Amino acid sequence: MSDLIGAGGGGGGKGGGGGSRTPVEAKDRLESTSYAVVVDLLGEGEIEGFSTPSRAGLTQGTTAYSNAILKDIYFDNTPILNPSASNTSPSSSDYNFKNVQVAPRFGTRNQARLQFGDEIIQEIAVGLTIEKNTPITRTITDTNVDQVRLLITVPQLQEIKNNGDIVGSEVQFRIEVQYNGGGFNAVITDTITGRTSDQYQRDYRIDLRSQNPNSFPVDIRLRRLTDDSNSSKLANSISWTTYTQIIQGRFNYPHSALVGLRIDAQQFSSIPQRTYRVRGLKVAIPSNATVDNTNGRLTYSGTWNGTFGAAQWTTDPAWVLWNLLTNTRYGFGTHVDSTQLDKWAFYSASQYCRELVPDGFGGTEPRFSCNVNIQSAEEAYKLVNDLSSVMRAMPFWSTGALTISQDKPVDSAYLFTLANVTEEGFAYSGSDVKTRPNVVV
Repeated sequence: MSDLIGAGGGGGGKGGGGGSRTPVEAKDRLESTSYAVVVDLLGEGEIEGFSTPSRAGLTQGTTAYSNAILKDIYFDNTPILNPSASNTSPSSSDYNFKNVQVAPRFGTRNQARLQFGDEIIQEIAVGLTIEKNTPITRTITDTNVDQVRLLITVPQLQEIKNNGDIVGSEVQFRIEVQYNGGGFNAVITDTITGRTSDQYQRDYRIDLRSQNPNSFPVDIRLRRLTDDSNSSKLANSISWTTYTQIIQGRFNYPHSALVGLRIDAQQFSSIPQRTYRVRGLKVAIPSNATVDNTNGRLTYSGTWNGTFGAAQWTTDPAWVLWNLLTNTRYGFGTHVDSTQLDKWAFYSASQYCRELVPDGFGGTEPRFSCNVNIQSAEEAYKLVNDLSSVMRAMPFWSTGALTISQDKPVDSAYLFTLANVTEEGFAYSGSDVKTRPNVVV
């Protein structure tokens, strides 16, 4: 739009001069902000935790620990915080995603419950425009409801001046609460100020328990304080879109390792794919063993007396298998007693697994490491054999105990010479080489 503004001439002469002005349109500065809340179950607990802070030996509860966790959480294969960033004071440019809240739980029995995401919600539509002299009320009768979230919508917020300028405007409103008919009290008074030519939304959460925990029913009333617009040039209507009844979860999910995330939806068109770098289950290890923090292998000192120390994270496949066989919650411990296992065979297998061998890149690595994620139920026989195959071993039952036989170099058990072989010699049998299958990778 534009306006022509003329100037009158004087002294009876001809009309003088003319001028034009281009109307000014204020910037659209109001943007709705929405958040996505996701809770991911990592697995059975108790786990060691995230890889980066564990490797760096950082202490839980510190700023460095919290920052290091962000290096191990990936959205669409991109870490939240760049791996090269400082743990103590990363710069803003080190963050690939901003406004992300992370709440990890490592699967202890008495872990704290999540402060978000652990909710039972019911969203109820309202969809009514609020006028100054006609407030709208809704009633909460469910005594289990802890909080109520109101979603307020402003379709447009702007004013067109007489000179054609488009500027921002404002609208003020109040949220009032009444407990069990005791009279309304204002709990939130807010003013939305600015300019937007399209829909803008803002939500408000009211904690019912902190005010009057047992006084139901609860009435929620939304009242407009700004005068209603009577002009097409002023758009400042406001509507109550929905309200959500929220029942706070009272579960801490014992023995379950999980991560709660609150993500700014502005950065994503949909919920991103999440990936985590974690160090998994803590398992019982021999009392004379310590864990190499870089690769999870065990180092032994002295002679083992047959007892176990505190459970720790390790990649040693022998003790991962031992844990599966003895655990009564997720393993076979209700069917197999530790006295039925040949722990010395497991210890011997562990000694072979932990030996360092060339990694093909000029360094070394443990001969066998177990880094697996078991995501589905399996037959016990198959699962035990699968884990045994990680360390080139075979389980079998012998003399009342489950033991393992590992394919590894050992001393000769018996020597055959001409002095202890009969004249008939050995009898060999086999198939023709042409009928033997082979596999090439």
